[in-house]
Amino acid sequence: MCNVSAFWKSVFLMAAFVLPSMLYAQEEEKGSLYATVDFSSKYVWRGSPFVDAPVVMPTVGFAKGNFDVYIWSAWDFEDTYREVNIGVSYTMGNLTLGLMDYFYPWSKDDVFKLGNKSTTHQIELMADYEFEKVPVYITASSCVYGDDKNEKGNQAFSTYVEGGYTHEFNEKNSLDAFVGFSAGKGSYTDYTRNFGVVNLTAEYTRIFNVFNCNLPVTVSYTYNPYMEKSWAYATLSLGF
Repeated sequence: MCNVSAFWKSVFLMAAFVLPSMLYAQEEEKGSLYATVDFSSKYVWRGSPFVDAPVVMPTVGFAKGNFDVYIWSAWDFEDTYREVNIGVSYTMGNLTLGLMDYFYPWSKDDVFKLGNKSTTHQIELMADYEFEKVPVYITASSCVYGDDKNEKGNQAFSTYVEGGYTHEFNEKNSLDAFVGFSAGKGSYTDYTRNFGVVNLTAEYTRIFNVFNCNLPVTVSYTYNPYMEKSWAYATLSLGF
């Protein structure tokens, strides 16, 4: 049987070598800074809850041409959860390749612990493809370095694959539905199962206009078949 995690490892490592050369080849044009802030009643990511308390999730980024670099973070109002992620991506037509560093800053000493066996960082490579004729996307990602070890202490290469569909009723109302699964024995299935559907989510978004500002509000419902649990939550988004 094909080792799914090993397959994705090879694909994404190859993308990591190709990506830098693409960045140098992009045309010179003026870049732009951007910022967003999301407020959510619950933080659910890829079918798993990370904190039950309300969270604030700010993003600051810089985009130039097809290149994008950004910092995303999540902080709950009870100060029981902290996350800071640094990401970089490059888009070629409908295909986007990216790299993300996930980090959970509880100790200052952890920031510069970068050895694969001791670091609390997680480095993930990802690819996303959006189809032109239908509002469908496919995304795949794999943790290739850092704090993602199986029971034997080896790199697990936890791999997540997701497909989604968007239906726009009009410019202010839309419905999203997506399904995600774990490929290989990874963190999404507690390093025990080679395959498992872990994320069935439906989201309805309504854009409200307040003082000439667009305020998207999203109501989400997520069911995780592997955990046999579900969550409902709402998110308010602000853009600057």
